[in-house]
Amino acid sequence: MLSRALSVLLAVLVTACAQGVVDEDQVEPTTTVTVGMAIETSAPIEEPAETGRTWNGFAATETSETLAAYTHGPIDVYESPDASQPMFQLEGTTIIGSITVLAVVSGPEDGWAEVMLPVRPNGSTGWVSTDDISLYIANGEIAIDLSDRVLTYTVDGTEVLRTDVGIGSEHNRTPTGVYFVTDNVTLADPTGPWGPHALGLSARSDTITEFNGGDGIIGIHGTNNPQSVGGSISLGCVRLPNDMIAALHEMVPLGTRVVVSA
Repeated sequence: MLSRALSVLLAVLVTACAQGVVDEDQVEPTTTVTVGMAIETSAPIEEPAETGRTWNGFAATETSETLAAYTHGPIDVYESPDASQPMFQLEGTTIIGSITVLAVVSGPEDGWAEVMLPVRPNGSTGWVSTDDISLYIANGEIAIDLSDRVLTYTVDGTEVLRTDVGIGSEHNRTPTGVYFVTDNVTLADPTGPWGPHALGLSARSDTITEFNGGDGIIGIHGTNNPQSVGGSISLGCVRLPNDMIAALHEMVPLGTRVVVSA
């Protein structure tokens, strides 16, 4: 059971700045970053209020509420609840060092939940045992409009933040779709090319399959080149003014839904 104000705090040092997060402003592989993560629930959760409910966590709905889950360690992912063998196993932490979280698409029911996965291809789903996860509410939604180059963050239908953003170039576009936040990091050098903070997403680049030792992970981050905000020059990441990414860092829990539209 999760308490009303459950906080799972993780503070570690890793030796690759958002390893595998895509952007043309490369960060040296030996850069040290401080990774911090907090999950908070808005209400006590022992089990979902509606067993078997389809949460539509990845559709454009009137509510910004998403049912999310954090893992208890490495977790087996199955094609279906009746599959005899798992498709693969996810590590208990991300490449950056955050606890692995997933976003629930449907269920849980009969001990299983269908979840969206932070793997290729984008939008992949699988089934996990509820014995291996703990559920919580990620309340809020990030919407990125690539045409207008604008990001908005809403909570309970109320717009909390709006900002211009820089996006991927013509050759390395920011992938559209519905994703979720997998990491929320504080960079050791706030004056570096990624700014003071970054959000890692479940999205993967459509054109880059390996970057800096990782899988071409798309991120939302700050920048030391504020003139690039509003432009279309990155390898796929979304750039924000540093004060805006600092605000998101304070407000956005892991598991938050992210909708990227053309």
